[in-house]
Amino acid sequence: MEQHGVLRSWNGNKGFGFIRADNSDYFVHISSVHSEHRPQQGETVYFVAGKDKKGRLQAQQMRSAERGIDRPATRRKQSTAADTHKSTYPQARHSSVNLKKALSLLIIVCAIPAMGAWQAFAHNAVLWPLLLYPCISLFSALQYWCDKHNAQNGQWRIPEKQLHAVDLLGGWPGALLAQQLLRHKTQKTSYQAVFWLIVVVHQVYWLDQLGFGGQLLQQVLGTL
Repeated sequence: MEQHGVLRSWNGNKGFGFIRADNSDYFVHISSVHSEHRPQQGETVYFVAGKDKKGRLQAQQMRSAERGIDRPATRRKQSTAADTHKSTYPQARHSSVNLKKALSLLIIVCAIPAMGAWQAFAHNAVLWPLLLYPCISLFSALQYWCDKHNAQNGQWRIPEKQLHAVDLLGGWPGALLAQQLLRHKTQKTSYQAVFWLIVVVHQVYWLDQLGFGGQLLQQVLGTL
């Protein structure tokens, strides 16, 4: 049963907020918002009251109060098999496009580090770069998945510093893939700026190894 309240706070970057209704605060996530416009702090909304797995108050199916309950546009119509096919096909196609985009971007930014790591192994029998990147990337992708899951369920988030630290240690390829496939952390400009700075650092390091045998960075560090 729907009830109304006021969206007393909303964090657009993290995609969640709180609704004040009947002297109680209900957590609401962006995945539960059904509206034609972005949620605005202070607006009146309708929602279905519920609870999360830990028994905390949580709003479901939140929508703006700009449309009345009795208006045809807000009523649910019974879905048919044809409707289900129409709605599922674009989603599957969109997921396929995201995967192709993510893989293309990953191949581009991994080309130089991959060549550098292979050269280190072929010429100097240095194996750790070839093992480090896949292992740390797998751990990084798992972190992003967990953070996305926690965000959708209103649970504790993984600190951004921890995500970036794993990226810096060599997990950025897995992080990039997870970001694109999960659509997570892609809209926050400050986060993306730090992430791509980490990617550039790795590119510069391997470019120096490939082209200058590591001498360029040594000279730069020596002048600091």
